[in-house]
Amino acid sequence: MTPPHSTDDAALVALCRRGRREAFGRLYDRYARLVRAALFDPGRDAAAAEDLVQETFLRAWRLLPRLRDPSRVGAWLAGIARQVGREDRRRRRRGRLEFRGATPDAAAVADESADDLDAVLAAVARLPERERLAVHAFYLDDGGLPAAAELLGLSRSGAYALLRRALDRLARRLSGEPVRPEEHHP
Repeated sequence: MTPPHSTDDAALVALCRRGRREAFGRLYDRYARLVRAALFDPGRDAAAAEDLVQETFLRAWRLLPRLRDPSRVGAWLAGIARQVGREDRRRRRRGRLEFRGATPDAAAVADESADDLDAVLAAVARLPERERLAVHAFYLDDGGLPAAAELLGLSRSGAYALLRRALDRLARRLSGEPVRPEEHHP
């Protein structure tokens, strides 16, 4: 089965490559939420996060000629966003700056109630990258499971299994259950 936006995305990419900025605007409208999800970091303030979204789309515009499979532009944008996010985290670590709303450590999160949104967001941020992306794509992108599957390059059943593992891991962390060593992620 063809992912929901793949044919339309390919047509938009073709228009973008011919310099049609309004087509890129449509891609932005379609994938900005997904890019924000890929960039999610509770230690980053909203203005900085929005700057990174803009940086992601600027890079995408410049790199558009290199996109091999235009029907997978959503996954490609998420990959660029993950790289932009990694660069931002390295920059923040190097600068040793203190940020408002820094993520609490794992012990503090385990002590907070599951109803506390900050605890949930911090726990999501510590998921392995693919699980974190599955959670964000499923809950923040209008496409739900199909969007998560496309982003991660999985079948729907594979995306569902990944999402189920992520939610199980979140439930264990938020309930205060001990986390196995292989489940610790920064």
